[in-house]
Amino acid sequence: MRILIAGGGTGGHLYPGIAVAEEFSRQGPDSEVLFVGTKQGIEARILPKEGYKLETIPAGGIVNKDIFSKMLSVTKMIGGFIKSFSILRRFNPDVVIGVGGYASAPMLSAAAILRVPTVILEQNLFPGAANRLLSRIADRVVVAFEGSKKFFRREVEVLGNPVRGGIAGCPYLPKDILVVLVFGGSQGSHTINKAVVESLGFLQEESKGIRFIHQTGESDYAWVKESYEKSGIAAEVMPYLHRIEEAYCRAALVISRAGATTIAEITACGMPAILIPYPSAAHDHQRINAEYLESLGTAEVISEQDLSGKKITEKIKYFLYNIERLKEMSEKSAGLYKKTAAEDIVKLCRGLTAC
Repeated sequence: MRILIAGGGTGGHLYPGIAVAEEFSRQGPDSEVLFVGTKQGIEARILPKEGYKLETIPAGGIVNKDIFSKMLSVTKMIGGFIKSFSILRRFNPDVVIGVGGYASAPMLSAAAILRVPTVILEQNLFPGAANRLLSRIADRVVVAFEGSKKFFRREVEVLGNPVRGGIAGCPYLPKDILVVLVFGGSQGSHTINKAVVESLGFLQEESKGIRFIHQTGESDYAWVKESYEKSGIAAEVMPYLHRIEEAYCRAALVISRAGATTIAEITACGMPAILIPYPSAAHDHQRINAEYLESLGTAEVISEQDLSGKKITEKIKYFLYNIERLKEMSEKSAGLYKKTAAEDIVKLCRGLTAC
């Protein structure tokens, strides 16, 4: 079976696509997967390391952009739409899966015109504008949350948000030392980095009971690493976590943004979390994701406006001395994840193509 997965740009869009690709390969070793993204997206850095083929097309976004950027994006989209036809005819896929991101729209549109079966994966509770529009032409729409159904004017499948191999098999295990995993998405977050570094000065008395694993992003790596060294608090600091499943297995608490893939991964691990939604996310979807988890008792939310070193300190100290609360949050978190998400999505795709 030949599968084309279109989209990316961020880890939140890319990693569900990788999870689906892994499941296709598991079920049929002869399956051939091609990713289509952009040169600027995270896919250009990650996919070669994962061993997947990638072709790029020009594409851009229009949400939260000025008029000049919108015009430039439209021009890119037209070019991406034309190039998509060439890729489709050459690769001849049995199914095209759109995972969101700039490259998804032109490729899904071209595939629909050529009558190639198409599937959309929507990872967020509140779907993006592109997926709402593409849902009118796609053969199937898959959402992660039951609450997403009301945003589509058609039938959708609630199958969950798939995660990469190794993450779902990483159970939450409270440790004697509170290991805190900090990351702000694939690019890192200066705001989160700054608040966590500020908290180190308030955690000196608890320093022997805390350890950090901190993904900083490239630009903040040096000063964050130096700040931990000066504080004397144990930490592993890196620009990017290529084996995040290993970090999940060692952590007891996550401090992160609230992108859809992060939500899927922490629930797959049954991981308690402190979520700081990115305020500029399209349609404010990270806040919606985070508040949904908070309403179910699996996470606590701090708005970026209220974020500070003292606020982070308060949360960490609370959990350090209330391990039972962490266990309670973990149990609720683990109950949210749909373990068969990737398997069910592959089954749906195979049903469209009879492969």
